[in-house]
Amino acid sequence: MDIQEAKEEIGRTLRAYTRKGPDGVCYQIPVEKQRPILLIGPPGIGKTAIMAQIAREEQVGLVSYTMTHHTRQSAIGLPVLKEKEYGGRLFSVTEYTMSEIVASIYDAMEETGQTTGILFIDEINCVSETLAPVMLQLLQNKTFGSHPIPGGWLIVGAGNPPEYNKSVREMDIVTLDRVKYMAVEADLQIWQDYAADSGIHACIQTFLTVYPQYFYHMGQTELERSFVTARGWEDLSCILYAYEEMGEAVTEHLVEQYLHCPAIARGFFLFYGLFHHYEREYRENYPAAVPENIERIKTAGAGECMAVASVLAAQAAGRAGVWDEQSILTEYIAQETGDYLKGRKTCQPQEMGEEILRRRRALGIKAGHGLVTLEEEQKEEAYLCFLEEWRQGAELENGGRTPCQILEEQLGLWRDKESRSAEKAAECIQEAYGLLAHVPVGAARQYLTASLARHPACSRFLLAHPQEAFTRQSREALVSRQEEALRRQVGQMTDL
Repeated sequence: MDIQEAKEEIGRTLRAYTRKGPDGVCYQIPVEKQRPILLIGPPGIGKTAIMAQIAREEQVGLVSYTMTHHTRQSAIGLPVLKEKEYGGRLFSVTEYTMSEIVASIYDAMEETGQTTGILFIDEINCVSETLAPVMLQLLQNKTFGSHPIPGGWLIVGAGNPPEYNKSVREMDIVTLDRVKYMAVEADLQIWQDYAADSGIHACIQTFLTVYPQYFYHMGQTELERSFVTARGWEDLSCILYAYEEMGEAVTEHLVEQYLHCPAIARGFFLFYGLFHHYEREYRENYPAAVPENIERIKTAGAGECMAVASVLAAQAAGRAGVWDEQSILTEYIAQETGDYLKGRKTCQPQEMGEEILRRRRALGIKAGHGLVTLEEEQKEEAYLCFLEEWRQGAELENGGRTPCQILEEQLGLWRDKESRSAEKAAECIQEAYGLLAHVPVGAARQYLTASLARHPACSRFLLAHPQEAFTRQSREALVSRQEEALRRQVGQMTDL
């Protein structure tokens, strides 16, 4: 299965395990029948990332540990001597303090109020020899030392197959027969959706669209082992952004530090050169550079045309992202201030100040336990800043305006800013299609359309502000796909 299917299955499992029976007290599936999940797949495909996503979507707690960072003592607790009486005599007996990991679950439950959640143990099959029995005990009995994992908490262990890590310990049949085993494979389409949502460098997204066979690579020669992973592409994206912001040159040697296959690294480096040329031209000289570049791209090869489309898609995504962020924040602020405008809440500065403190404390607790997404945290921070600005304005007002009038003026400014950003995004999309009309490679226009449709901010913008060029190209692409499907069906019938 791919990582998206794994995420959905883990969510279903969590809901099944936490479902109560008719009495409303006991779990419908007894705790002893609730198998831990063992998630095995190549490195860097998002096994860790989906845990936080599941916890947020299911609104449960999350406690994460990487077991290679722990000792036996931190896992099962420290030994202490206790006096116990047996047959009328006192004996010193060794017991253990509560495991740090189990204690973290109870701490999370106390601080967040979440009685259900996920205990995620990463690199579970790469532990040291002293920790191996502890991990087997966790998977088989759901306990660390003498302390059981609280009911309502799903155990998920993740690891890599042996071919990716020499430290992997093979699990016996007895253990595997007590877990819910899920094998995950790398999937480019799923990763491309994630890449668009996460802002992976546009050059990387385009390169992998043109050369999908380079997304995940494992090779072995007599001299060395070569490999390219999803994590490598994502980390390369981060360093590309950083170097570009600093004005540092991106070299082939830099790329090779993340893509450990010389052929793939060189291919991407050459493609990045084309991308960077057009990105710089359009950023610094647009629209003055358009006539010159139009003449160049009229005879350009497929790779160069795709680089142009990639740059234009990235520019459009950036403009749409500005509008999207402004739109989301404006809508959230308008929603949260609705009770003030309708008179359901009073607008006195002191009460607004108390509201700010209360919400800021609540946000700190939720953010500290991963119970809010970055977007949710940003929305709440923007609203708190808005509320503070409003409170200060109400305190200083001496011109006769009421607090509600001040609020309406502030909301008006936010809506004006949103409208201006929408105009800029629409202009950028129109210019992109206008330039690509001169490109001889139809795939470049199709890539631009697919990129805009895949990018979350762009798709939301186009839904709110339809653009004729995008709609026309989407319709043509749909007809082309339908014709191709029909040709395949006719071909199959002819073969018969």
